[in-house]
Amino acid sequence: MNWEAISAIGQMVGAIAVVISLIYVAREIRSNARSARLASVGTLNRYWVQLASHPHLAEVWNRGVQDWESLEGADAITFQAIMLQLFHIFKEMYYAQLEGHLDPRLWHEIETPMRELINKWPGIQAWWREYSRWFSEEFSNYVNQLQQTATRHDD
Repeated sequence: MNWEAISAIGQMVGAIAVVISLIYVAREIRSNARSARLASVGTLNRYWVQLASHPHLAEVWNRGVQDWESLEGADAITFQAIMLQLFHIFKEMYYAQLEGHLDPRLWHEIETPMRELINKWPGIQAWWREYSRWFSEEFSNYVNQLQQTATRHDD
């Protein structure tokens, strides 16, 4: 056997190893993307469980969604934190959906409650008017569009 034949065999084995590695990496990326999608939904579920599990948070939520501006002191800060957490979850899921990392069926299950929360509760609307600037212009425009769309349907 000559050195050229050995070199050719070595290159073929190397090329096969690269292809196998690429297949493995692609499968891992797909698996990680699936895990990220499930984690997003899990984050929202944990948010609601946390709210339901802590009576004080639930009470502040209830008062805040009705009239955020009437909250004072620690309750105002608690409501602000609750809303920031919720809207950051919505924002992350919005971008995941835009990038194709969230199943459209799951996105529908996020967008519908988001639209209803934003449009049903005056305290959330007042909070959003005050804090929407804390979010990207793209996400803020999307939330504002949800409000306008719902308002037109309600008329």
